[in-house]
Amino acid sequence: MMQKKKKAFITSSKNDFEELIKQAKSSERKRYLLRLHPNHEAELHSMINVFCKGSYVQPHRHKVTNADGQQTTKGESFVALQGKGRVIQFNDEGEIIDVADLDAEQQSMLWIPHDCWHTVLALSSIFIVFENKTGPWEAATDKAFHTYFPNEEEKNTEKFLQTWESL
Repeated sequence: MMQKKKKAFITSSKNDFEELIKQAKSSERKRYLLRLHPNHEAELHSMINVFCKGSYVQPHRHKVTNADGQQTTKGESFVALQGKGRVIQFNDEGEIIDVADLDAEQQSMLWIPHDCWHTVLALSSIFIVFENKTGPWEAATDKAFHTYFPNEEEKNTEKFLQTWESL
């Protein structure tokens, strides 16, 4: 006799996108993240990330401090699921050193290297990606923000978005 087990799968599909888009549009940050991994301690974090055009993501890189207090970095990957977007890489001085456009119609994918300053923006009205990143997640050590760029609460982010969209 087969023993019933607790469901282990966490699923999402295109059928969920309409609700995720509503959440992103109503968000002050103009984006929404659906976590597919079971908890913040998971070794692999898988997410559906929805960006509305005009969402400003302060350039950052992902860092984590291990139990020994050593700094390590995390890479991440994106797969375009809907719309078009752009990922931009910066050097320590805030200069653009690489630009990658992602397009769901082309099934575009991108690996963001370890210790890489980057931002992501929507080129279409909605840009949805599947994102993978190494866990675990802790707010204080997940990312370091590039000091050259304004934070997300500042008012002068529009000029950066306009520049980045025009590349």
